[in-house]
Amino acid sequence: MKWALRLLPLLAALAATGADPLFYDVVSDQELGLPADLAARTAPPLPVAIPGRQIPSLLPFDDLMTCELMHFSVPLPQANTRSHFWFQQRRLGRLETPAGTAQFFNPETVLVKFRGQPQVAALRVEPFREASAVHILNQRPDVEFAVLDTFERRQFVPNDPLLGDQWHHQVIGSYAAWNYSLGSPSVQVAIVDSPFQMDHPDLAPNTVSGWDVDANLPVNSSGGIVHSTMCAGLAAAAINNGLGLAGAANCQVLPININGSISEMYNAVIWAADHGVRVVNISWSGATNPVLETAGYYLKTNAAGLLIMSANDGFGEQAGTNQPDVWVVSMTDAADNLQETETGAYLDFAAPGYDVWSTTTGGGYASGSGCSYAAPLVAGVAAWMFGVNPTLQPAEIIGILTNTAVDLGPPGWDPYYGWGRIDFGAAAAATLATLPNISSVQCTNHMLAVAANFRPGMVYSLWRANQLIPTVWQPVANAVVTTNGHALLAIDPSPPAAGAFYRLEASRP
Repeated sequence: MKWALRLLPLLAALAATGADPLFYDVVSDQELGLPADLAARTAPPLPVAIPGRQIPSLLPFDDLMTCELMHFSVPLPQANTRSHFWFQQRRLGRLETPAGTAQFFNPETVLVKFRGQPQVAALRVEPFREASAVHILNQRPDVEFAVLDTFERRQFVPNDPLLGDQWHHQVIGSYAAWNYSLGSPSVQVAIVDSPFQMDHPDLAPNTVSGWDVDANLPVNSSGGIVHSTMCAGLAAAAINNGLGLAGAANCQVLPININGSISEMYNAVIWAADHGVRVVNISWSGATNPVLETAGYYLKTNAAGLLIMSANDGFGEQAGTNQPDVWVVSMTDAADNLQETETGAYLDFAAPGYDVWSTTTGGGYASGSGCSYAAPLVAGVAAWMFGVNPTLQPAEIIGILTNTAVDLGPPGWDPYYGWGRIDFGAAAAATLATLPNISSVQCTNHMLAVAANFRPGMVYSLWRANQLIPTVWQPVANAVVTTNGHALLAIDPSPPAAGAFYRLEASRP
């Protein structure tokens, strides 16, 4: 039997009828915008029931305004919305937008944020009445927002593999940043997508195991698809390994598998935050969705992390609002021109993404264009900054990126470039300036005192070497470190009579 669905653009108009005249549609891979290399893959289907996940109880439509919703809701990290099952069947709801394009959604599911609750929850509503349920729930005083669980799209599918030069590193000043540091493996970037090629020779040194949101299981290996493999390479292809090309930082990178629904994206961010991942890249549409704002806030407050998403590829204006904890990146070319990006209030930064080179499947390299590739580049820069100074908070990272960005439009923020095109080199210098700097070294009463500026939240240690070439640093075991306001004093009570070289190390607890 063929299922069909035509949904009016305005949810309020639907709700006024008392019931949604909805049907579900069997959707093609082409309509879903699946890349060819993903659509061609076959994998064992997941069962409807997923261990560790709960399917919400059905909430009768007539009880939407009167019942205690909390009894029917399940927080998304524990919920089984069955989005994986509907996706496997390709049987989804269809929403016709005012622009005439189709927006698909997860049947029988509404995502709700209750006032005063930290997590977004899933409600299971009567079939064919999802849109009316959203409208009614948004009128309840205990509901902050209610939305459909829409399926979003990757922003662009790249072209065939070719070899070439990574012009974007010259434009954003990567080489100046790498003079200071190549990045730190203590920082992780999550690529939320179908998993990338984890054993790619230029990614494997920086790749760690990830997570499958749908199966609720680890991801330890993957042959990858082009889209996610290019995103991973722009963020974290191994630098200075004598092979291929370079990402922004030598940080760790991991895949989090989704099919594209908003609920999956939310759960991916929550999982990342709960596992100490500080930078999450989602190169899909959906950046204006309040569900993802809730996820970005959770990442910020629980892991001191950042959610970085791509702008929408295309032309014209994106009508959505700017979500304060979702950082959205538009696409520029080698001449700093804006390329094929939907503009609007939702944008925060711009970065190279047009005809850029990165890793691709089969262990190769390719060029591609899309906002998808601008976002992971910024994610890699943010990871580099966290690696240099782990005590930096998300607001400080954003402040540095904002203050150092190259303003390509009208002064200040604009709806094309946001706060400007990122400048990795300038941001690196500003990041280094946040670290403690030794201001003086004095020897008094047979003790040596090293004075420096103090930054709260770090653990400090004093090191010493008898010579510079070769240098063998040893910790000063009996050093005394004290602080007074913004000043720090590290004392070596027994310095060598022949003199020594000293350094002060600061690390995150």
